Parts: sequence; structure tokens; C-alpha cells
Amino acid sequence: MAEPILRMTGISKHFPGVQALRGVDFEVQRGEIHALVGQNGAGKSTLLKILAGIYRPDEGRIVLDGRHLESLAPGQILSHGLSFIYQELNLVQSYDVAQNMLLGREPRRWVAFLDRGAMRARAKQALARIGETGLDVRARLSGLSVAKQQLVAIARAVDQNPRLLILDEPTSRLGFEDVERLFALLKQMQADGLSIVYVSHRLEEIYRIADRITVLRDGQRIATQSSSDMPPAELVQNMVGDAVRRVHRTSPAQLGDRLLHAQGISGKGVDGIDLAVQGGEILGVVGATGAGKTELVELLFGAERRSAGTVAGKGPAEAIARGMAFCPEDRKQKGLILETTILENVTLAALRRFAAGGWLTNRRPEAKAVQDLLQRLRVASRSIHQPAGTLSGGNQQKVILAKWLCTRSQVFVFDEPTVGVDVQGRAEIYELIQDLAANGAGILFVTSDIEEGFAQCDRLLVIYKGRVVAERKPAASTLDDVMLFAMGGTPQ
Repeated sequence: MAEPILRMTGISKHFPGVQALRGVDFEVQRGEIHALVGQNGAGKSTLLKILAGIYRPDEGRIVLDGRHLESLAPGQILSHGLSFIYQELNLVQSYDVAQNMLLGREPRRWVAFLDRGAMRARAKQALARIGETGLDVRARLSGLSVAKQQLVAIARAVDQNPRLLILDEPTSRLGFEDVERLFALLKQMQADGLSIVYVSHRLEEIYRIADRITVLRDGQRIATQSSSDMPPAELVQNMVGDAVRRVHRTSPAQLGDRLLHAQGISGKGVDGIDLAVQGGEILGVVGATGAGKTELVELLFGAERRSAGTVAGKGPAEAIARGMAFCPEDRKQKGLILETTILENVTLAALRRFAAGGWLTNRRPEAKAVQDLLQRLRVASRSIHQPAGTLSGGNQQKVILAKWLCTRSQVFVFDEPTVGVDVQGRAEIYELIQDLAANGAGILFVTSDIEEGFAQCDRLLVIYKGRVVAERKPAASTLDDVMLFAMGGTPQ
């Protein structure tokens, strides 16, 4: 067999409190499409960031195209024939399409002058290679849809003429026609000799496009096999393992009144979803990245406009008035004002509660209420006047929760509440959510970590491509079953 284009041997990486990778071996043959799969936290992103030069491994060896690489730097990956398409698009929103396509590779007339005409012509050619001919290369990126921005990232990677292309969830933002074009392009590039690493949570994509599959779990390589030799049920079993299959929350014997009811919710990324949450219940909304979970809760809260469906409240102000609280996935951009103090963040949604004479804030009761909430939630801070942006991720999440507790809400929507939070912080957030439910609140718990949803929730709605594809109670189901549905499969 020919020498693989990539061989990573014995790769280990440790972060404070976390062993992210343990002696992982991973190799890609020349001209193959190799799927890299695993749950969130399995180690996929860490392995790829080591390949991209973002992290340095603690142990291990990397051989790329026959060359042993002692170290890699992000600025060197193009010269080694590597090109990445990341799940989080690394594009400059204030630049136009052509500038983003050729960033760092701009053609110049003289040393100090960019050749704008050549840039636009090159950008048009690159977009045409992926079948996108209607996009204005002079358009500012911030004015494009996320799907169009994803196509710009794909075209940029293709234009770099790599020998090894790494794609991380490239279809999570694309429509059907764009996905079909991407797959046709990847197959053509494979026929031309390109090697591809493909990261996805979607079973039909994995089995449609991949020659081989490598499964990571808990920072270790569990299996590498031909896709024809690893059926979907076996793939999911490799991802899940046995240790946590029966771990689930003990549901209350009796639930309260229905606090949230939505019917036929449709909008961006969501198609006709019904749900209801009772007092004391933790309803999980689970699915892979890009399944439509965040879009659903933004539609419920009124942060995005619904095209169809009914739910109490037409916008955020009405939703808050009706007792709904929303802790968003992007806490830094949508949940907090990082430059302002903890006190100002906590009371932002409840200023009327502390108004004196109808318009002046009564500072003493306001400070007392914030102090009490920070003590209750065990927020580690120097002072209520400390800027929120100086807190850790877990403590920022607690400040967002304190803000909504200040409004005396009845329904709490948590969108990926433990992302970027350490182990101790996660345990405390879980405890807080369980306490809210025990005191009669209704909880909507949104997560792409299927194990987390399985362990923390009374009932699960599994979302796939904007639809509910299954409803399960963890106490009467298995993690394998839920995982299969979340990846677009069925037990049959």
C-alpha cells in the first residue's frame, strides 16, 4: 500500500483538568475521503487544531506527504498543502467576497498596491469551480446569508489547490442544492487525487461520501474501518460506549401546569415543530450542530420572526412579560454586555422592579437583590461592580441566569448552557437547573451533547434538519437510540 498522505501517531494533548487526546493514531490515504466522527468532546476539534498548528501536541508524531513535521504554525499550513473549512467561519465580515477569498494571497501591481481587478477575476473563477456564478464578488460579507458565506469559505479552500482538505461540518448551514453541489465537487476533487478529511454528525452524509471512518471517544481512537464494514448501529455504539448508557435524571412523580405551548413553529431552519413544557419538567431539545435547535428557541422567544405557528408572545419584550427567560448559546454577544458591570447585567431585564418614582433606580434594593442572587448562585467575583467580561465562562452563565431570576420568570430556555464551561462549572449549572425545576419552573434544555441531554432531562425531542424526528424519555430509552435519530438514522 502506498504511503498515506497524513500519518498522526500517538498524539496526546492535555489541558488543565482535561486529557483531550490520549495516544491517538490517525492516517489518511492518498485520494480517499476519510470521515472523522465522535460526540462533542470526543477530541475531533483538538486533533484537527493540532494539524492546523493552533495547538502543539504534548506527545506524538506527524508525517505529512512524507515529511516529518516537528512543529506547525497556522501561517505555514498552505505551504504544506493543507486547507481547512471550519465549522465556525473564519471570515472577515467587513471585507468583500474577493478580499475574503484571497486574504493573505492578494495579487499586487506593485509591492504596496493590490490588484483589485485580478482579485475579483480570481474570486469569480474560484466560485465558478463550485458552481456558484451568481454571487457578486464585490458584496460585503456581512450582507450575505450564512449559507452564502459558507460557500465563500468552500470556494476559498478549493482555490488554494490543497493536497489535503479538511472540512468540519461543512453542510450544517447549506440548503439541499448547495449540499449536492458540494458533494459532486468533493467527488471530482477526489478523482483528481485530493485527499479529504470530512467531519460530520449526519449519517447519510458519512455513508454517502466516506471511504473510511475513524471514531473518537473520550480522546481515544476507538475504531478505523471501511464505511462498508461499519454499519450505522455499530458506528453509534463506538461513539457512545457503555459507561453512560443508563445514566438519566430521576423525573418528578407529578408535574405542574403547562407553562409553555407552541404549535406548528416554522421559520429560518425550522419546519412545523410542536412542543409543550410543564412546571417541574426539563424538556430536552437535542440534535447535532446545525439541526435547527438554536433557531427553534429564537423563534419561540421572538428573537427571530416566525413564518408560521403559535406561541405566547410576538417578540422578546412580550415573551419576558409572560414569564419566559432565554439564556442564549452565544452568551458573550447575545446574553451579556461584557463591558458593563455584573450589577447592570443582572438587573437589565428587571429595571421596573427597582424603579423609584417610576423612573429613577432605587440603588440600595437593587444592589441587595444582586448580592443575594450572586450568593445563591455561588458566582465567583470580586464585586457586583466588576465588568462581566472579566468572569470565567461558567460564572458568566450564572450571571445570565441571575438576570432572569431577577425577573421572576416561570419558563427558562437554556441553549447550550455548558459550552466552554469547566467540569466544576458544569456540575453547578446542572444543579441550578435541577433546582429551578424542583421549585416548579419549566425548563427547555437545548444541547448538541446527546449524553448531556440524556442525563439531565425528563423528556427529549430529537431535532434533525429542522424537524422533530423522535420523542423519547431517557428512563425508557437508550443513548444509542437517541443518537441514531439525532444523526438522521433509525433503529431499523
